[in-house]
Amino acid sequence: MSTEWQEAFGTPAPTGAPAGADAWARIVALGGSGRAAAARTAVTRLGAGGADPAVIALALATRGSLTRQAGRHRTARIDDGAALARVSPAGGADDRWTRAARVDALIGLAADGLGIGDLTGTRRFLECAEEILDAPAAASVGRPTDPAAAWITEGRPALRAGWVRAELALYTADPAALAHADAAAALAAEAPSERHRLKTALIGAAARAAAGDLPAAEACARDVADRCRQAGLAPLEWAARSLLAGVAENGSDDAIRADVLHGTLVANGMPFAPLAGE
Repeated sequence: MSTEWQEAFGTPAPTGAPAGADAWARIVALGGSGRAAAARTAVTRLGAGGADPAVIALALATRGSLTRQAGRHRTARIDDGAALARVSPAGGADDRWTRAARVDALIGLAADGLGIGDLTGTRRFLECAEEILDAPAAASVGRPTDPAAAWITEGRPALRAGWVRAELALYTADPAALAHADAAAALAAEAPSERHRLKTALIGAAARAAAGDLPAAEACARDVADRCRQAGLAPLEWAARSLLAGVAENGSDDAIRADVLHGTLVANGMPFAPLAGE
């Protein structure tokens, strides 16, 4: 399933991946292209198929992310909490894939808190994730030598933590939002995954808009939207067009495109909430 790994993470299949990891890569690829119903069904099948607990946790966190993208942060907490329970330290395993799954679940819970106004919870979960990322075990014991495994289990979770750190600053009107977004951009600079680089750039566009630099925000979001359209990354393009509808000098065409994308995503199973935070 090398194609799925390329689509999901921009890498070939990593060496030493646990049982079920190929299926998780397919789930991530499906979600990134906006095929939410297929991704969610695949998560259910994976959970019943004897996959490694870390892989099941990663898949649950992925499904939580899809739910959160649709504005259902409260519902997403169910999957993110279940993911964390699968890789609780009490379970004994502490290999690199288990640590990555634990970080993914914690970051998901932190992002969920943003959507429901639980900023204290967001800070707590994000700090827990960052402690794992900074722990000596993450830097030495079981460190992968395969670049693909290193990106997926270390670089990618660190980048996701950077996203939420920047988003938390945006939610709290913290002037450091742009600095956090730029720090995430530095992490993403060498990322093999175009989707991860584009999401990072979109967060940077939002931070520039919040800082009052609308021309820079528009230019960045426009580039993200166009590249997402070329790459078939419908959820990210929808987010970029939605931002452009608000910050562009003439964003009417972007608003129309965002509406079209919204309809396509709904048709493909993205469960958009009527109101944010549901």
